[in-house]
Amino acid sequence: MKKISLLVGALFVAGCLGPRPDPSTFYHLTAEASRGASAVPVRVGLGPITLPGYLDRPQMVTRMSENQVGRSEAARWAEPLYDNISGALAENLTRSIQPESVVAFPWHPSVGVDYGVALDFAHFEADSSGVVRLEVAWKITDDRSGAVLERRATVLDEDTERDGTEAKVVALSRALARLSDEIAAGLRHVHNQRGAR
Repeated sequence: MKKISLLVGALFVAGCLGPRPDPSTFYHLTAEASRGASAVPVRVGLGPITLPGYLDRPQMVTRMSENQVGRSEAARWAEPLYDNISGALAENLTRSIQPESVVAFPWHPSVGVDYGVALDFAHFEADSSGVVRLEVAWKITDDRSGAVLERRATVLDEDTERDGTEAKVVALSRALARLSDEIAAGLRHVHNQRGAR
C-alpha cells in the first residue's frame, strides 16, 4: 500500500513539473496601404532598416513612461521585427506606387536598383494607454552615386480602436502604411524631378 501511495505521489509531482503549454500568442504586421493613382516604374532598394535595441527582440514592447519600457513574455512577434517591418513596407510601397520591384537590403549591384530607401527607427511601439508612436528618420538615395536625394523625419501617432494587443498591432500596421505613403510621395517627387531635367 505504501509503495502504491509513493507511486501515485511521484506521478502527481511529475504531472505538476512536466511540460506546460506555451502561453505565447504570436502577432504579425500587415500591409494597409491602398493602391496609388499612378505607377512609378522604378526599382526600389529597401534598407538598411535599423531598430533600437529594446525593440529588436521577439517580445512585444510597451512604453510605460519616458524612461521605462515593459516586455511581454506572452505577446511575441511571429518573425523578427526587422523582417516583418521590411515585408510590410515593401508590400505597402508596391501597392502605393506599383514599382518594377522592391528589393530588400542587402542587394547585389547587378540588380540595378534605381533608388535606395534607408530607415532609422527611434520608436515603434504602443504606450500603456494604447497610443502607438512611430518615429523614424529616412532618406532616399541614388543607388548608383550614393547621393542623398531626399531626407525626412516622420513622427506619427495612431490611436488603437479597442483594447488588446491585436488592436495595438493593427494600429502599428496603420502607422507603417502612413509612413509608406510618405516614402511613396518622396519617391514620386525625386523621380519626377529627374524626369524634368
